Amino acid sequence: MANNLYLFSAIALSALVTFGLRALPFAFIKALRRSDLINYLAQRMPLGIMIVLAASTIPQDVLNPNVAWPVAVALTTTVVLHLFKSNAVLSVLAGTAVYVGILSWPL
Repeated sequence: MANNLYLFSAIALSALVTFGLRALPFAFIKALRRSDLINYLAQRMPLGIMIVLAASTIPQDVLNPNVAWPVAVALTTTVVLHLFKSNAVLSVLAGTAVYVGILSWPL
């Protein structure tokens, strides 16, 4: 029974800390909206996040032609679709679907 109390306490404390950390910025929302640093980051972060995500998902053996062509096709699909539709969600979903489809297709 003591183990259950310990487990419940750990889960409750984790939930409380997580909720507190998520709610904390809302206590300072007016000051944050006037901050030049926050406005600068709001303009620059989407591109930075996309670069980090793209760089972190590139396979290690991307120079291998068997690995490179699915990545190139999916990347091309994502970029072209984004240039024509200007919808990031649609572009990312389509690029992901193309990549998964290529990897799932038996060759």
